[in-house]
Amino acid sequence: MFFVSLFESFLKVKNFSQKVIYYPAIDSTNQEVWSLYSANHDINNIVIIADNQKNGKGRNNNTWHSKPGSGITCSFILRELFSKEQFNLHALLIPVAVIKGIKNFLSIDVSVKWPNDIMYKNKKIGGILIESKTHKKTILNIGLGINVNEFSNEFPIELQNKVISLQEIFGRPIQREPLLAYIFNELDLLISNLDSSHIISFWMDCCNHKNKKIQFNNNKELVTGVFKYINNKGQAVIKYNNEYI
Repeated sequence: MFFVSLFESFLKVKNFSQKVIYYPAIDSTNQEVWSLYSANHDINNIVIIADNQKNGKGRNNNTWHSKPGSGITCSFILRELFSKEQFNLHALLIPVAVIKGIKNFLSIDVSVKWPNDIMYKNKKIGGILIESKTHKKTILNIGLGINVNEFSNEFPIELQNKVISLQEIFGRPIQREPLLAYIFNELDLLISNLDSSHIISFWMDCCNHKNKKIQFNNNKELVTGVFKYINNKGQAVIKYNNEYI
């Protein structure tokens, strides 16, 4: 069980997610955010936390696997913070907050894989899904999944060599409630002192594939190039066929 009162006792946010809605079980926290938004376009400042997410969404229509009562599965609303030109910076902001929160709470250094997978030694700890809708103003629906107290052998067999949990790294079970609060507190600090240069620099410092070959979509074709850096719009710059794209 996720203890909301314990989570709230560590929470120190002013800029977002001040109302917590908890579900022991739900299909998808992201879908629930959109359901609430459909009923009231003025909705804001909510975070939905589920102890058991039965049909979690990942990027590119993938499924997010989580064990009931073990990981963090939540979604929250965030107002648009950057201009349309720098909209991609939202995808960097969230993993920066996650990495800072994990570091401050557990003293574990984790990394990021473009654009916002949370990694430890090339194994995935967490993922972030960002969706947006506009009705007078743009809001972002941020889905966050983190492997906290699971074990790799509890995941589908095709994922077992690709994932890891914080408990496996740290060596003992971890309280999810203060961990999530630490992450949210870091995000709140970043929002209060919004600095795109710091966000890009920190993200690059934590990137686990600088100057390494990665696969990416180029005109709907999956190709391989070398990841170089993030530009000031929050876009990845890839070296491909001796050109930077």
